[in-house]
Amino acid sequence: MHYFKNQEEEYVTWLEHHPVGLVLNLATGGQHRAMIHTTRCMHLYPPDPTSHHTAVRPKACGEDREELERWGKGAGFTIHPCSSCGT
Repeated sequence: MHYFKNQEEEYVTWLEHHPVGLVLNLATGGQHRAMIHTTRCMHLYPPDPTSHHTAVRPKACGEDREELERWGKGAGFTIHPCSSCGT
């Protein structure tokens, strides 16, 4: 699992190299919600090179859904599936 916060280039590189990966998009600031997406979800891909993807919403990324969900819940997030990519 990889955690990205204020690491735009690293996140985009990871996204490009993991076409079957998963991304927990983390809402902070008291909401403590996380949405799980596939790396090719229309909400994430293709990444806008001018956006601040991980500055606004940190990302936890990996290929093991159980590991990501366990990490997210352990960090205090409620995890919701993305209705667009069917996770």
